[in-house]
Amino acid sequence: MPAYVIYARKSTESDDQQVLSIDSQVHEMKSLAQRHGLAVSEVLTESRSAKEPGRPVFGALMRRVRRGEVNGIFCWKIDRLARNHYDTGLVLQALADKRLERIIASDGITSSESNDRLLGTVQFALATKFIDDLRQNVLRGNRARFEKGWPNFRPPTGYLGDPSTKTTIEDPERFDLIRRLWDLALTGTMRPSQMLRVLNDQWAYRSRQTKRQGGKPMTLSGLYHLLGNPFYMGIIRLESGATYKGAHRPMVTSEEFERVQMILGRPSKPRPWRHDFAFSGILRCGLCKRPLVGEQHVKRSGKRFVYYRCHRLEGAAHCHEPAMPEKCLEERFESDLRRMTLSEPATAWVRDNLRASLTTELAQLRLAGESRQKAVEQAKSEAKKLLDLSLKGLIDDKTFASRHAELQERQATLQVALEQPRQTAEQLLARVDSALAFAQKAPEVFASGTPVQRRQILAAVCSNSEVRGKEWLYKAKKPFSLLGNGTDSSLWQAIAEDLRTWVLDESEDHSVPALGAEGTSDIMTEDAHAA
Repeated sequence: MPAYVIYARKSTESDDQQVLSIDSQVHEMKSLAQRHGLAVSEVLTESRSAKEPGRPVFGALMRRVRRGEVNGIFCWKIDRLARNHYDTGLVLQALADKRLERIIASDGITSSESNDRLLGTVQFALATKFIDDLRQNVLRGNRARFEKGWPNFRPPTGYLGDPSTKTTIEDPERFDLIRRLWDLALTGTMRPSQMLRVLNDQWAYRSRQTKRQGGKPMTLSGLYHLLGNPFYMGIIRLESGATYKGAHRPMVTSEEFERVQMILGRPSKPRPWRHDFAFSGILRCGLCKRPLVGEQHVKRSGKRFVYYRCHRLEGAAHCHEPAMPEKCLEERFESDLRRMTLSEPATAWVRDNLRASLTTELAQLRLAGESRQKAVEQAKSEAKKLLDLSLKGLIDDKTFASRHAELQERQATLQVALEQPRQTAEQLLARVDSALAFAQKAPEVFASGTPVQRRQILAAVCSNSEVRGKEWLYKAKKPFSLLGNGTDSSLWQAIAEDLRTWVLDESEDHSVPALGAEGTSDIMTEDAHAA
């Protein structure tokens, strides 16, 4: 039998907001039904926004209207039913077809008569216009926040949103902890699954607790997402591709961020390993280019022998390269490390030579900083001209969006580079000192250290490692590739010049593991057991 129903809706989907709004609407509509002398057969409530189609309760209600099961609807205001064109059309068409006799609201009745439908159309149009204006105001407000460097979303772990100032601040409980995680990733010696165990088990990381969620350890997918989020280097990048310079304090530099992306960029899925081999994941077969995997052989006497052989992929052709004993690799690399060590007289001469040249070079770099500032101003000027062209209709929206996104990213990148702390000659010399100290202690650490410590040294020194015919070929990374002939005093000048170029090159990776006085890594002494 056809009946009247009450439809009450609140705009938010959160159960802890506007709860009384539903109850008050239902109470008022029941009173209104009594005044009209109509019986209400059912009360329908929904906690969904009406700005877009897709409300399940409203959709089911309109299907019942089309079937003739509902004569009329009680609602607090007509905008409770629809705030978008699609839902508005459903209601108006039901009125026009006389499947819906009346909509009774607190401020009037809309019937199937043409004049009432006209007034209903105006009311629905005003409700939709309100949503359109609200959307434009929100977008404008979001753009203003982005241009000031503040996100409109919850910042990632390590940061907090300050509700009083509407800014992003550091999380006092997690900022330093997440920075230590970046330091761990920068070593390049631990797999993500190992870093995850260190973070959750040893450092006891738990997400921030809220009313409904939080207090949980980091997941592996969350770790990958964290280490690929440019927010940590001071850049806000939206899903649309727009990029803004963040006003929050960056946790890592752009060089450190790119270094971690390079470390995590290889296409692989982490999986548990039964053994930890120092050279696993570093060596490749020089013939078929597949990775070499370690295998352990234990004799009856208890002696352990490790070999590296080409990984035989299922269905791939068999590779005839012989296995490489780990002992041969160790002897070769330890010998190379000793050739990279500078004597004390050479170290002192190189430092004195570098101090004078770096002072002159830094003055020129300050001029380069001024050029970057001019480039930022030029990008701003181009963005303004581009907007003028768009307003005049001289370029289409697609071209404007693409070019504007490019200018935003260039401006944000230049701004981040400008805000990097300027290096002094002493700070650059400290970089050189750390590299020389590493080269001095690395042979002893490699000879007596754990597999994790050896991997740390290998990752810092070697790149493009290949094995062919039991010969290990690799390219030494800078600055260690510059120290190979350090025993010859006639080459000290060339070494000093190469080190100067390396330490001033912003594209180079200047991170060098710090080996302690007793030959242990500052990071790995704490985390070696995680491997």
